[in-house]
Amino acid sequence: MNDWEIKKFLKVVLAIQVALWGVIGLDAVGLQIPILRQCIGFVYLTFVPGIIILRILKLHKLGNIETILYTVGLSIATLMFTGLFMNTIYPLFGISGPISITPLIITISILVLILCILSYVRDKDFSDPNFIDVKSVLSSPALFLCLIPFLAIFGTYLVNFHHNNIILMLLIIIIALIAILIAFDKFIPNDLYPLAVFVIAISLLYHASLISMYMVGWADAAFEYWISKTVVMNSIWDPTIYGTYNAMLSLAMLPPIYSIISNMEITWIFKIIYPLVFSLVPVGLYRIFQKQTNDKIAFLSCFFFMSMFAFHVSMVGLHRQKIAELFLVLLILLMIDKNMDKIKRSFLFVVFGISLIVSHYALSYIYMFSLITSWLILFSMDNPAIQKLRNNLHSKFSRYKNEKLALVGNPNSSNFGDRTISLTFVLLFITFTLTWYMYVSSSAAFNAFVHLGDHMASSIISEFLNPEATQGLELVLMKPETLLGYFNKAIHFTTQFFIIVGILMSLLKPKERDFNAEYLAFSIPFFGMCLGGIIIPYFAATINTPRLYHITLLFLAPFCVIGGMTILKILSRIVRTSWTNKNVRSSLKVLSTFFVIYLLFNSGFVYELANQPYSFPLNTTAVNRPNFNEEEVVSARWLSDNIDASKRVYAGVHNALLLQMSRGSFSPLRGTEEEVITRIPDDTRIFLGRKNVMDGKIWLGDPRGGRSNTTAVQLQNLTFYTTLLNMSEIYNNGDAVVYYR
Repeated sequence: MNDWEIKKFLKVVLAIQVALWGVIGLDAVGLQIPILRQCIGFVYLTFVPGIIILRILKLHKLGNIETILYTVGLSIATLMFTGLFMNTIYPLFGISGPISITPLIITISILVLILCILSYVRDKDFSDPNFIDVKSVLSSPALFLCLIPFLAIFGTYLVNFHHNNIILMLLIIIIALIAILIAFDKFIPNDLYPLAVFVIAISLLYHASLISMYMVGWADAAFEYWISKTVVMNSIWDPTIYGTYNAMLSLAMLPPIYSIISNMEITWIFKIIYPLVFSLVPVGLYRIFQKQTNDKIAFLSCFFFMSMFAFHVSMVGLHRQKIAELFLVLLILLMIDKNMDKIKRSFLFVVFGISLIVSHYALSYIYMFSLITSWLILFSMDNPAIQKLRNNLHSKFSRYKNEKLALVGNPNSSNFGDRTISLTFVLLFITFTLTWYMYVSSSAAFNAFVHLGDHMASSIISEFLNPEATQGLELVLMKPETLLGYFNKAIHFTTQFFIIVGILMSLLKPKERDFNAEYLAFSIPFFGMCLGGIIIPYFAATINTPRLYHITLLFLAPFCVIGGMTILKILSRIVRTSWTNKNVRSSLKVLSTFFVIYLLFNSGFVYELANQPYSFPLNTTAVNRPNFNEEEVVSARWLSDNIDASKRVYAGVHNALLLQMSRGSFSPLRGTEEEVITRIPDDTRIFLGRKNVMDGKIWLGDPRGGRSNTTAVQLQNLTFYTTLLNMSEIYNNGDAVVYYR
């Protein structure tokens, strides 16, 4: 569509615009057509602003992957900054509820019309359409791949209403089969590899996000939900409220705009739309890896990235990070794209860089650190003394092998020219990051960053290599409880060993892959963060070790495949077998089998077969995860409607998350296996949910704080239970009870 003749292009855009007005008008008069407004609203908000901006920038012949990624990235950025503009300016003109349906639809419609006019003026002479081959779209492999996400949808339906995981188990087997088919050159052609990556990503994400008809307490989901819900309820965002979550436009602007325009509850924005957007991250990574390696290595790298449990478990409840990772992938894609006009590329760098900053504070700080480090590495490569050393190294190596080298290699290689990371961009990113987090949400995110730095600096000596202070080291030393746990841990260690070998070979040996110098420079600090999570006290615990490892795989995933191939190559030499193209293909087949095993462990499939439940989507009854039924949600709403927000309501850690989503109040009961230590003052409510009432279990928070460590105890064994019986019961619907002291 980006390459169409301009009049046809504008007709389609305006048709979508008019269709949106129509369905909103029908809803206003009470004629609601199920799903129609949601579908049109999603297409309009996700694609229309971005595709018009691409026409204004005259960016053509990008290819399907780049066009979709840049379109979605620009659309999301446009929505966030338009919402910020409205929230800031409209109250000055007496509009007290700028984030509501009328101001939003008028403002976004006018913006789209203005962009249409600009695109016509700028790009009216371009027309070079490239149509999709219908035979390819309707081919057996394409149809096979397109049906797989429906298995995730039907599978979660079966789990939600019939507690049967057979379809989800089948889904994981089929996803594993895709990797084997591609590695063995069977059935799925090369041009469908990006579709295969997208299908695997959305299927894995939906198989977790669609569990339950209500929000599940994945990671930070409850706190993110409240930020977005508050904006929808108040029709305005208050940027002065203290809190790191409140500083994120990916929560304060994007979900409310989608919710209001598309008439979807925030729950379903997070369950359906955010995973759909996040599934573009592996697709973008595929293109990044493909440009520097080849189709199969790129696919296996993405398969490894998606198989790691943090992608389809932890990230389900980290909605702000989903959006931020999309912008980070766009920045990486721009960095290795040497064909785009420099001015246009610089513009996109700034847009996506600022969008990353306002989407997730932790990822912004990580990218800022990596940006500074990689720029210093690249700058040092231009130092005359370093250049002389590189020349000497190149001369020595070229005596034995006439190949290009990596960072220590041929200084005249194209790898060392046409850099995209400039000092100007580095300074701009640092300035905007610090400014945004210092002046939004009462400096909460900035204070958290300073506190973390001070905490790590003060404990780097006293707590060095102390497992109690270094979460990554604690996980390394932790002894699994079962034999399967030892296998799982060995597989994880193997992938990390492959990454170490792969990155060292890419940096120190003659190049077998044409990695971009800036990409390699970024890989060094990301690799350093992996090591830092093991040796630097409190570094990994702040963001959580699996999340940190997941983030580093955005750069390090292809090195796992290359490292694995290198190990197999060394083994072939040990047995004195020559390394041929056939061996290379065989090594990819071996690695695909290994990554399939990695997926089967990470998804919980193997544990489910062994009757050792590990995955919440595959076994919602046996696995500890905060999830709620209708009666619990109704009771939480009753509390929200009838109990003043200033009055504290305590609950076990799981149900405290439900109260956070309904009241914005997180007051978990803390204690040990013996007793609740939280002091219960007068004029206090205690909320008990289904598992407390029916199963007699309650999850108590760690007395030292934090949400990740919980203890499940029998409620009746605590003296706290006697306290409950002496309190007044003010609400009871069978599955949930509220007591009053």
